[in-house]
Amino acid sequence: MEPRHFVRRLIAAIIDIILLSQIAFYAIVPFANGDSVRLSGGIYQSVSCRTVPLAPESKSYFGDQGVEAANGSLCNAYQNGFFAGSTLLVSSHTNAQGGIAEDATTISVALDRAGQQVSPVFPVAYLQPVLVLVLLILITYLFHGQTFGKTVTRIHVIKLDGDHPGLAQVAQREVLKFAPAIVLFFVGVFAPRYSLEQVVPLLQKGENIPLVLGFLGGATFIYILWWVAPMIWWNGAMPYDRLSKTLVERSY
Repeated sequence: MEPRHFVRRLIAAIIDIILLSQIAFYAIVPFANGDSVRLSGGIYQSVSCRTVPLAPESKSYFGDQGVEAANGSLCNAYQNGFFAGSTLLVSSHTNAQGGIAEDATTISVALDRAGQQVSPVFPVAYLQPVLVLVLLILITYLFHGQTFGKTVTRIHVIKLDGDHPGLAQVAQREVLKFAPAIVLFFVGVFAPRYSLEQVVPLLQKGENIPLVLGFLGGATFIYILWWVAPMIWWNGAMPYDRLSKTLVERSY
């Protein structure tokens, strides 16, 4: 059976996702103000925090939510050097080092530059996966089966007859390739309660364990079935290649 170039494909995928996700990140930067419209998904992320005293009305606000505290931590986040918003963290108690204790009740409030509470939105979280997928499709089609990563690893996508795939065929292949991730993306959009961002905190708190295990177990099984098992069963002939009638070959 012909080689499937698994290592080359894996390296190419990593290169493509990193480069294209950052291209998508910078495409969204002009539309983010760091206050209500915030950035996420940067390669370089940093957070700086300082302790601030709480005003009487703030103490009352947090006290009504069950947290009695005189001070809070005002944290400023940055993504790739761009301001990504401020957050006020107020905890019921600290540990011996002065940080937030693991068993503390902590309330997080998003603030703007003026210190007023806001309801932030994160366009990168929703637009970045879409832009990355669109860019992958267009680049693969325009460069005759190659992307940045595939150029580095010297492989390309071709049709079974050896010709270059058309736009519809490339689109079908890329959508099928990321089908499990696309499903989880829509789950996060339309049913955020069952998204990975919500499941992980539940696991940390030890709450709703059947839901957590069911979600993580089901997602892991699907990923293994779609991306890992074919390496064993079909020597790397991926299901999305079979369904889209394409093949990955060395380019010289």
